[in-house]
Amino acid sequence: MKRRSAPLTQPGWVLLVATSILVVIGLASIFVTDTPYRAGPDGPGNALRQCVRIGISLGLAYAILRIGYYRISRYAYVIFVAAAILLIPLLVARLTRSSFGGLTAPRNGAYRWIHLPGFPMQPSEFLKLASVIALASYLRYRNSYRRFGGLLVPLVVSVVPLGLVLLQPDLGTALLLVPVMLVMLFTAGARVKHLVYIVLIGVATAPIAWGQITGYQRARVTAVLLQSETLRQAVISTPEKFKFFANRRQAVEWAASSGYQLVHSKNAVGSGGLVGNGWGEGVYVQSSLLPDRHNDFIFAVIAHQWGFFGGLLVLICYTAIILAGVRIASGTLDPFGRLLAVGIVTLIAVQVVINVGMTVGLMPITGLTLPFVSYGGSSLVTQFLGLALLVSVSQHRPFLLAMKPFEFSGGS
Repeated sequence: MKRRSAPLTQPGWVLLVATSILVVIGLASIFVTDTPYRAGPDGPGNALRQCVRIGISLGLAYAILRIGYYRISRYAYVIFVAAAILLIPLLVARLTRSSFGGLTAPRNGAYRWIHLPGFPMQPSEFLKLASVIALASYLRYRNSYRRFGGLLVPLVVSVVPLGLVLLQPDLGTALLLVPVMLVMLFTAGARVKHLVYIVLIGVATAPIAWGQITGYQRARVTAVLLQSETLRQAVISTPEKFKFFANRRQAVEWAASSGYQLVHSKNAVGSGGLVGNGWGEGVYVQSSLLPDRHNDFIFAVIAHQWGFFGGLLVLICYTAIILAGVRIASGTLDPFGRLLAVGIVTLIAVQVVINVGMTVGLMPITGLTLPFVSYGGSSLVTQFLGLALLVSVSQHRPFLLAMKPFEFSGGS
């Protein structure tokens, strides 16, 4: 039996306020940044398109709230399979090197988008949330994963989408799914030593994954290491010792090629100072020196315009969302609801860490957007759907005539 859902819980209000601030900051930044691949000033046009996408996202989020997360749990595996099937046309396109009349045209060698009229869809974005839903559904009411052998099915649920997105290749989504899986397993009661084994297996198979991604993707990873002048000089002087990850040309041309975005992103952040150059002001807003500044690198634009305090406000909003999500997860006795909340919060938190990290040179450039802020379609819709599921968990508090979830005796 379920209690009647409340209009909006206290954590729900925190989610609403923090997300609204992020959306407004994102729209303000998109409005003043033009994209060089379009003709003429298009920042206002991009902001308008973003508003339309926000409207669509809010409509779908409202539908989720009306349905309720508990009903959605009944179709968890169907949702997961449907999301995985959406990746098949992209994999076929990559294997056959065909764009199918522009429907699956690659960008930078990666087949990640299905170009529908007016809405380029990125299936891997939906697969992120679908994987969380499916894993939460499997892990509830079970304790077989307390044994290492019992982790096989959860690993398959996570590794299958991981392998599919790596084949596109989509390194960012792959990096995102691994910590989400580990945190959800830990929350469900998996033993730490077993999770360590999984991490070690992942490290051992990393060379295989490295061989599956394109040279363009590998260059993005090595670009972070080549920030070191000492390492670049070592590669230049003795390239044979470093041929497994970079060559002499990459080291010589780093600042103008693989490290170009990284250099200008860090310059944009640093030039903002404490209070920034002002809205719509500054060289990195008024010129196209920084590629992808309206989506992947929008945090650099925020710091450039509003300085340290602007960037801090964004991080405070994400902190509020994460804390509210943790409170929602800890406040429900429903195993599925708790795991779902933990998975969504981890999804948001890790994506923020990766995006901000790549902006300041601590993480490789992966193409992951900044949640609720970056210009985008599929990512924005998925983020709002995840937020709606969080709010739904906080509204629906089922009574359970059983022990608290994920509490096991010492011998289990």
